[in-house]
Amino acid sequence: MLSLSPLSTSPLRSASVLFSKMAHWFHRNVLKATTNHKFEIKLKESTEATKKLCSDLKLSRSRLLDLIRDANNTSDTIEPAFVAYLSLLYGLIWEIQSSTEHIGRPEPSKLRNIFVFKWTHTLLGSLTHSHADSVYEAANISINVAIWFMKHAAMVAGKDDISMDEAKEIHGLLRRAAGIFTFVQTEFLPQLSNPPILGSDLDPRIMNAYINQCTAEAQEVTVARAVELKHNNNLISALANETSKLFLDAANTLKPFKPEISAQWIKYLELKAAFYQSYAYNYCGENLLSMDKCGEAIKALEESEIFLNKAKALCQEYGKTHGPAPRVKPDQHAVFKRLAPLVRITLDKCRRENGFIYHHKVPGDVPSLETKATYGLVSPVDFTMPAPNHLWSVPAYKSFVGAAGGATGNTKEHDLPPVQEEAVHQTTKEPKNESGCLLQ
Repeated sequence: MLSLSPLSTSPLRSASVLFSKMAHWFHRNVLKATTNHKFEIKLKESTEATKKLCSDLKLSRSRLLDLIRDANNTSDTIEPAFVAYLSLLYGLIWEIQSSTEHIGRPEPSKLRNIFVFKWTHTLLGSLTHSHADSVYEAANISINVAIWFMKHAAMVAGKDDISMDEAKEIHGLLRRAAGIFTFVQTEFLPQLSNPPILGSDLDPRIMNAYINQCTAEAQEVTVARAVELKHNNNLISALANETSKLFLDAANTLKPFKPEISAQWIKYLELKAAFYQSYAYNYCGENLLSMDKCGEAIKALEESEIFLNKAKALCQEYGKTHGPAPRVKPDQHAVFKRLAPLVRITLDKCRRENGFIYHHKVPGDVPSLETKATYGLVSPVDFTMPAPNHLWSVPAYKSFVGAAGGATGNTKEHDLPPVQEEAVHQTTKEPKNESGCLLQ
């Protein structure tokens, strides 16, 4: 069993130490690049409200894009800026109606196609893809914010010392990222005027991969907490198995894409899936041993060792694979240094006790893992479209509609330089605790 430090009095202490070593373990795709947008339109009769709407759209967008360049900013800064911009975009997406007209879901805005928006996509390189569609703009800016939440979680995880509150924050940040990706998937993708480009961030398969990844990474905290609280071994095994499946589902979602754009991301997801499968079989073996099923316990722990070796091999491949994320050597991190001895010690104990006490035959079939955890599974935090900004009155909307003609903006595609992101500190300190629950 795990040797827990007497200092580990906090339920999330080991999760905290876990995250102090996880910054390099998060695969983070690059932020999406976009051109500046002026939101200029000629109106026959400009009012203060229409002038301010155009000005605020430009400034709000620019400010949000600038803020998300730095993962060290706080969510209390990013989220209000995000909501503010979406509320200003509202009238370009949905029709502005009077309170007496507003019954049920509003009609699409007559202004949806008056501006051309240019965006790159995280797996498709530096070439822009343009659409005269405000829903396209809302979807892409939302994805960038969700990616920021993932990066901010990695930033918090990269600190030298993590408090219990910060471990909880990481858990919440990843759930909120999953919620924004889900919001884009359900709210914006069905409204797009053109089908998503294959392999773009708006491709439903890419969206599913992001949602599963964020959910699985948040669930890593839950697994660590279950270990620290000495929950039933079967529950820990089930949680680890569910986490493994989420990572593997995300990897399988990306398999149809060309290796040159998806290989690095897939390797990351596969190595985490293998790691948590190893963890699941380790705790399955612990559970079987506690039930005096020593032969089956040995088989489970042998399977744990197989998946651990698979994870190590995938780490080697990940470190050599080109892609948008920084190239690292994850197998050199403390997480592997802790799990490997844990599996080996438990397996040796089982074999020793089987030789002296049980004399059970080791079965040929691998024991089945618990397929559903009784509790502790993670779900995304819901995000909804904000109400329209107060500047979007019916007269202001009609002023824009009266002037709306063809789309304004150059649709010629071109390369954009990558977003200059601020550097994030990542710890090099070794964990101080004695706990074995240094889950990845």
